[in-house]
Amino acid sequence: MRRRLSLLALVAVPLIAFTGCASGSDEATAGGAATEFVKQDPLVIGYSVYDLQNPYWQAWSAGVKAAAEENGATVVVADQKSSQQEQVSGSLDLINQGISALIVTPVQPSALPATIDAAHDAQIPVVIGDIGTAGDYDAYVLSNNYNGGEQAAQYLIDLAGTSTESKKVGVIELHAGSVVGEERVAGFKDALAEDTRFEVVASLSGEDTVDGGYAAAQDMLSANPDLDIIYAANDASAVGAQRALETAGKSVADGFTLIGFDGNDDALALIEDGLMSATIAQDPYGQGEAAVKTALALLDGKDPEFSDADTKTVFFPVTVVTKETVADFTAGRENR
Repeated sequence: MRRRLSLLALVAVPLIAFTGCASGSDEATAGGAATEFVKQDPLVIGYSVYDLQNPYWQAWSAGVKAAAEENGATVVVADQKSSQQEQVSGSLDLINQGISALIVTPVQPSALPATIDAAHDAQIPVVIGDIGTAGDYDAYVLSNNYNGGEQAAQYLIDLAGTSTESKKVGVIELHAGSVVGEERVAGFKDALAEDTRFEVVASLSGEDTVDGGYAAAQDMLSANPDLDIIYAANDASAVGAQRALETAGKSVADGFTLIGFDGNDDALALIEDGLMSATIAQDPYGQGEAAVKTALALLDGKDPEFSDADTKTVFFPVTVVTKETVADFTAGRENR
């Protein structure tokens, strides 16, 4: 009989507040001695999910379940309900149920090391999905956030065409310490710096929220009434920025450019209505599928085909969605 693991060792981690969805935090580390994993029969995959009230994580979970079914596995889900304590206790409960692999989208990455150690003691590989990492994880699956920022910049460059007109740009960042937010902004700024027509005149945090995006955009527009472009590192901030544009008497229809990041339903609706220019869309369903395939490769002793072997990372592609492509994108998502 599998030895039941003690909860005490897992809950002895600091409780640190964490907000936002798929926004990232904490440093990523990977390494340590290799663990020999055991593929149980029947094959069961545990998924400890951030919060199933959120559509993003609903799509992630659907992708996990679809890939598991395709590969003859079943899935047991533990809903963390945005609670670090639930993340810890729920993950432990999954480990004690005799799963073969554990996928975690963490509320608080700093709580992961003890969970990973417990899983490895039970010869279970741990795949971290999105948000951020810590500890001796076996794989990390997330969107290619840096490239998403590059794509946003390229969208602006392509939109400008052969025009020689200068453009002033405002950037709405995610909360301080967000690794994926930093990557989204760095990719954007690095790519845009290659074109001297664009000048970033403001870069403020929107705290990952609609209200925060509204406040940041208001500050930018007040300091720079001739601002031409806003790039927000998540869609919630972009939705807030759109409301600030309305307050300031500006709009996409009049030539302002507003770009978000995530591919959330609210942003897609704004794009369809001509109130937002574009978003860099993630694919949480596809990430869920990729997490399962990565876990199965680890169980079978195969190469997970990491995008970055040093950090055991699998980058999932993102795509630009515009007024011209939003209908097809939305239809493709709904048909899954």
